[in-house]
Amino acid sequence: MSALTVDLEQSLAEVLAEHERSMLARAVVVAEVLDDEGERSLSVLTTPGMPEWDALGLCRYGALSIEGPAAAFFTEDGE
Repeated sequence: MSALTVDLEQSLAEVLAEHERSMLARAVVVAEVLDDEGERSLSVLTTPGMPEWDALGLCRYGALSIEGPAAAFFTEDGE
């Protein structure tokens, strides 16, 4: 378990608690990062100990939960 994932878990838990969003159980964070030369890459971080299949499931669920509303928005906008 890396210090980065521990810090991520603690930070997310604190932010969620401050906004009364319940207790953090697990999390997947996908972030676009820039290196020193300005090159972009994706960084995927999970809470410590999360199996890959759980992370994949959370990512899939998250993507599906925004695809429907986004598709409806663009369909309504185009009519």
